[in-house]
Amino acid sequence: MLDGTGESSRTSPTATAGESDFAGSESDPENLAIRADTDRPPVWLADPDQADGGRPTESEHSYLRTNALVDSRERADRVAVADVPGADRVGAFLDATAFDSETVYVETHQVGECFRLELCSVSWRPDEVQTDYARVTRPYDEACRADRKVFAVRLVRIPAALDADSVNGFGSSIGSGSCDRGPMADSEMAAASSDDATATEPSEQSTETTEGSQ
Repeated sequence: MLDGTGESSRTSPTATAGESDFAGSESDPENLAIRADTDRPPVWLADPDQADGGRPTESEHSYLRTNALVDSRERADRVAVADVPGADRVGAFLDATAFDSETVYVETHQVGECFRLELCSVSWRPDEVQTDYARVTRPYDEACRADRKVFAVRLVRIPAALDADSVNGFGSSIGSGSCDRGPMADSEMAAASSDDATATEPSEQSTETTEGSQ
């Protein structure tokens, strides 16, 4: 099961985590974003010995943030995804990962429906992973409610082989504004955000889905 943890905040985003002792840092890592309007985190590590495959219950965490590190093909096979649009992209992203030299970090935040999270950077060392986001207002023509939150899931491919059993620290910062990557990177990010999925989990009342950015 993905663990729930707290998160820090800051006034402005940076391109790196700013910690000199991190072994590596990427300001534009390969990643996959899925946005889901569900009652609980839509991505989790399955556990057949637990009820509902180990998926967190609605009241189990405060859901400020959940995370997991996928360091092997066997662990990738445990990654479960709710029945939401874009779920097949998770499997494809994991299948394309070379776990002998790469690791996938799965992180879930709750974000206001009128905002999206832009990944600025990921930094890592043998015992810790740190992410840095910018919270950006969604386009004015996309309907949203200020009092409603959705889940923003991010799968980040780290270009290093980390050991999930050795990593015991996870951190995340969220600032206002946008990531400082330069005009070329900003245009690429805008194009990539159009591929992010906003999903409403199917239920007896509604199976409507909408598309939007993370």
